[in-house]
Amino acid sequence: MKKKILIFIFLVITIGGIVFTAFTAYRFSTITDLAIKHSAQTIRDIYIYSENKDEAIKLIKNMPNINNIEIKDKNKKCDVSNCIAIPINTDKELLIHFKSLAEFENEKYQVILETIIINLIFIAMSNLLLNWLLTPYLNVFEELRLSIEKARHGDFSGKIKTKFKNELQQIINNYNLFLEQLHKNFNLITKMLEILIPNVPKSKDRLTSIQNNMEILADINKFKKIIEEDANVSEIYDRIIEIFEKKFNLQNFKLYAILNTTQELKLIYQKGENCCNIENPLNCRAYRTSKEIDSIKFPHVCPEQFCEEMHYICIPFSNGGTFTGIVSINMNDEEYENKHFIIPYLESYLNEASSIIEAKYTLELMKQNSLTDQLTGLYNRRYLEEILDKIAASAIRENSLLGMLMIDIDYFKKVNDTLGHDAGDIVLKELSKVLTNSVRDSDFVVRFGGEEFIVVLQNIKDKEGILKVAEKIRESFENTKIAVNGKTLSKTISIGVAIFPIQTDKIWESIKFSDLALYEAKNNGRNRVVLFSEELLEKNDYKKY
Repeated sequence: MKKKILIFIFLVITIGGIVFTAFTAYRFSTITDLAIKHSAQTIRDIYIYSENKDEAIKLIKNMPNINNIEIKDKNKKCDVSNCIAIPINTDKELLIHFKSLAEFENEKYQVILETIIINLIFIAMSNLLLNWLLTPYLNVFEELRLSIEKARHGDFSGKIKTKFKNELQQIINNYNLFLEQLHKNFNLITKMLEILIPNVPKSKDRLTSIQNNMEILADINKFKKIIEEDANVSEIYDRIIEIFEKKFNLQNFKLYAILNTTQELKLIYQKGENCCNIENPLNCRAYRTSKEIDSIKFPHVCPEQFCEEMHYICIPFSNGGTFTGIVSINMNDEEYENKHFIIPYLESYLNEASSIIEAKYTLELMKQNSLTDQLTGLYNRRYLEEILDKIAASAIRENSLLGMLMIDIDYFKKVNDTLGHDAGDIVLKELSKVLTNSVRDSDFVVRFGGEEFIVVLQNIKDKEGILKVAEKIRESFENTKIAVNGKTLSKTISIGVAIFPIQTDKIWESIKFSDLALYEAKNNGRNRVVLFSEELLEKNDYKKY
């Protein structure tokens, strides 16, 4: 840049000087020729307008630099170089013989030459002077240009050095201070980004890298705010999957959830081909070490990966609680080359999600524990209170029947009194298994309290279907052999049945009706199924709601 400016100035001054010199020489030559012609014209006028021609000729001959004059015919030409012919009428010409016209011409060319030399010297001196004056400033501008070019890519080390003592020095000092402050701020931003997004690959263009990372951080922050308001863990998983597919365009990955307390593993989602086949979480190296596993760095490091032609990256994410997530990603050579740099960003998303998943998972687990019976694993009475009205509304809307089965173990107190409460717990667990295995997944089995259980049968067509299921349950439990303290027990149950909404359109009243039927089964010898009837209301002095 500096050389271009100096060359441009040199060309402008040189070309301008040459043009000026040429113009000056031309004008000087023209003026000289005109002066001679004007002198000859003046002599002619003296001769023409003089009354005494002889006196005029004498006067002209006595003029400086005039050698002689002649009156000749027009066809008579000057035969010497110092002669000029000027017409005085139609027939005659005045021939003027100058003494030193050639010397005059030589003097003219000498002056023109001196003018050219002086102008050339002026051009050279001007170029040297301007070069001397402008070079320091041009050096500053060149350093400024290079410094700005570096700063554009995030390098703020290009301070400007100069020896100026004027206002420019103050400007340069302020610019250097500005660069220094930028350097400190960008280093601070870079360190903070490295904390927030660890292991991000270094880029030559720091500004672009910081801009990209800031945009990712903004997206991560927005992602965090959204998942904080999600209703459950499943919605958070859906958002993670969406980011993997749409934002980072991953084609082959699996998402696992692992319950740390029991090492229970659940496959949440799978897309494309995947070489990870975890059956036992303890065999998963990423889960066991809580570290990222990269087959490029350590080939064949994980025994659960079985592909030879694909690279794998496994990322664990956990908040140190009861939950750990594992993302297993498979890539071919081309995908790994183009996308391996996104791994730190994926980790940042997962790390932000892990604490929220942990919190929501814990809340869901606590809610589940509050709604389930710890001994049998069945739903408890609180869950029934939450869900029963919804089930009833659905049955009415779909015009279907609900079978309400109230179940009680016959002579259960005798088991506790003779064999102990541990034996009683075993009996309760065995009954819960029988109940669960005897109904569909759409039905609900609830431990209502003590040795009482309720089964809610959904989408039943008629009462025969309800009674058939009740009999199946009774017979199955009667035939169950229960091992208790080295002994084998056989127990029976009594079952009361009510049908909603045929016998009542109030769901909780149907529970009461099934309880009245159960009471009738107990009074009639136990180990039987009794369907509620209107007679039981009168018999038990019960008034409907």
